Order: sequence, then C-alpha cells, then structure tokens
Amino acid sequence: MINVSKCCMVFTALLLAGCTENGQTDYMKIAGGGLTFNYRYSEARAVIVGRQVTPLPKGSSVEALFDIPGETRRERVSRPSIEGKLIYKLESSPLTGIKRGVPLKVTLLVIDATGKEIDREETQYVSDIDQEGLPTKPLVDPSKPNYVPQLENL
Repeated sequence: MINVSKCCMVFTALLLAGCTENGQTDYMKIAGGGLTFNYRYSEARAVIVGRQVTPLPKGSSVEALFDIPGETRRERVSRPSIEGKLIYKLESSPLTGIKRGVPLKVTLLVIDATGKEIDREETQYVSDIDQEGLPTKPLVDPSKPNYVPQLENL
C-alpha cells in the first residue's frame, strides 16, 4: 500500500511540474534580445531569443509580435518548431523611427498545429538613443568583404 501512495505522489508531482498557476504549460522563456543596430547595413531591428523549457508539440510554431515605432499595428514573425531545437531567435524587419525612452513591446508566442496560442511571454525594449542620431547610410560597403569603410558616409 505504501508503494502505491508513493507512486501516486510522484506521478502528481510530475504532472504539476510542467504547469503554471493558470494550468498552462510553459513551453518557452525569453532568454534574451533587444534593439540592435547593424552598422554594416545601417539598419535597426528588434530581436527576441526564446529558450525552450518544455518540448514543443508536434506541428507547433514559435512566433514573435514586434511593436513598430509610430504605428498601432505589430509585425508577426514565425518559425516552425523543430524537434530537439532549444533556442529560437526571431527578429523584426528593419525599423525606423525608434525614439529614446519609448518602449517597444515584444511578445513571444507558441502556437499549436491547430493555430491556437498555447504559451505567451512578453517584454519591452527601450532605446537609450534616438535612431535619428545613427548613420542613415552604411558605414561599410556591404557588397565587399572585410568591411571596406565608406568614408563619405561617416
């Protein structure tokens, strides 16, 4: 009888280990990201990195919703889940109009094979400079190897 009760306790603990307070499973956690500026191409992007904490269901996808500066709509970027893949990096298309101190919200989603949202994590990024202060033309020639400087763009 003691072994049956121990087995029940272990089974219950394992079931609860994958659940959160609201009964949902945590599949992904935000592992990093931010606003990046690539001087080679003279473009800014928002990036989010998600780390898998529970195996993703077959046929699911990992998505990110990025705020677009000065607009009410959000950009959606999606990647299919891959068995054994633990880290997913998603980035926005080039952004313009980033303002110092204005937060940009980023949402990391897991969508199951039927299109239903099964996990959500949110964060926000805040730039410490205005994008207007960054170069508008590439500082190096992106078509040439070894980052040949374009001095006229400095």
